[in-house]
Amino acid sequence: MDRVLGGALLLFVVAAIVTGWGPAPGVTAWAAQAVLLGTFTFLSWQLAQRRGQPAGRRHFWEVAAVAGLVLAAGAVLRAVEAVTDAESATAIRTVPGILFTVGTGALLASMVARPWRIPRRQRTRLWLDIVIVLAGAAVAIWIVTVIGRSEADRPHQVVWAIVGAATLLVAAFALVRVVFTRSAPVRLLAGITLALAVALFGVDRVLNAEILDSPDIRAILVARMVWGLLLVAGARFEQLRRPPAKVPPRARRSGARLPFVAIVATQVLLVVLLITDGLTIRTWGALTGSVVVTALVLIRQHIVLSDNERLVRRLDVTVVALARQEERLRYAAGHDHLTGLSNRAHFDEQAERAGAHPGGRAVLLLDLDAFKSVNDTLGHHAGDDLLRATAGRITRCVRPGDTVARLGGDEFCVLLTDASTADAVGIAHRILVAVGERIRIAHRTLRPSASIGIAAGGHRPVEALLREADEAMYEAKRRHSGFHLHPDAGA
Repeated sequence: MDRVLGGALLLFVVAAIVTGWGPAPGVTAWAAQAVLLGTFTFLSWQLAQRRGQPAGRRHFWEVAAVAGLVLAAGAVLRAVEAVTDAESATAIRTVPGILFTVGTGALLASMVARPWRIPRRQRTRLWLDIVIVLAGAAVAIWIVTVIGRSEADRPHQVVWAIVGAATLLVAAFALVRVVFTRSAPVRLLAGITLALAVALFGVDRVLNAEILDSPDIRAILVARMVWGLLLVAGARFEQLRRPPAKVPPRARRSGARLPFVAIVATQVLLVVLLITDGLTIRTWGALTGSVVVTALVLIRQHIVLSDNERLVRRLDVTVVALARQEERLRYAAGHDHLTGLSNRAHFDEQAERAGAHPGGRAVLLLDLDAFKSVNDTLGHHAGDDLLRATAGRITRCVRPGDTVARLGGDEFCVLLTDASTADAVGIAHRILVAVGERIRIAHRTLRPSASIGIAAGGHRPVEALLREADEAMYEAKRRHSGFHLHPDAGA
């Protein structure tokens, strides 16, 4: 166990034993409380001096150190009063009571006053969750306050009961903030411990009249030391944790179940009060709170379902958009961006598939004649227009199952499947006629021409046919014959 926590717990146990069975219980209890609160002050001061922490967190621990000093001063005054008047050990004195209230109030204010940097899309649901939990807490506070108010027969006791109820409500708000958000000035475990300590102080104030009339003074004094012990534990928990990595403020998922805990708690309290008290003012308050919490939870669930439906619709749109984008990328990876024809990679895939096909196949390799002069005289834009027009003319001349590809520059290739040598020659002739038609480009009328090499063969690899078609194409250029059939065609 940590030495500081172990020492505080040992002090509490020893003080509790002496308070329970030893002489001068009030002096012992309040002296021990003063030591605990002094320890909390020292730990808070150390935390305020820690380097590398956000300014808001440093400010919180500076306020906590001052608050601890005020609380410790109140405990010292109570110990002195207990020495002079043992019967006043459990009573709420004005000056110490004010010091305790100011100290806890400063601590709570520092916990809840810091801005909540929560994204706008999360604020509605977060605030609704907070209101639900606070409504549930208000039911419990109402029940405790009614108990304390029923025993209060003096004005100052009523005032302290009201102060205690307000403290409990603000402590519940601080606890909810720590649980639900990451913008709180303390971390989760430390914040919960500190909020519980202040809540116990609030219960003490609410029940002040009943405590004053209680015959068991020693047990009450021991119970009052608990919130001092919790303050020390909260500060020490913060010290033992490493500084967290910087993360964007957002709602904590750990608090998502708290609204349902609130509705269950209010329902249970209502049933218990109906059984024990019947229809009293406490029961009516619990019933009202239960109805309010239930209605808020229903509204929350409606908002959650609406948000989920909206998210599902967005997800559907995103999935469709991603599928289309994937399709576009896949198409772009396998096609030439200028002509829209297959590129070399897609042509190789089709060639591999054709290699597994049992039918005959042929390859036509086409190269535009005098394409360089078009680029040089009319510009590259004119050359691009000619390439696009040539691609369209070739595509119209082939069969649906054939593959037309642009291999680069002004070189095109056609892969024919289930085709004989005669089929290849016929398609090559149609391509030559189509490509040679007049075309208007850059305000000039051109009559393009092309040379086509033809290679055909039953089961020979497409790569071999491509090499033969290349040889045949250069032979066609040399002869100015338009197309040339490789001598090995049909082999």
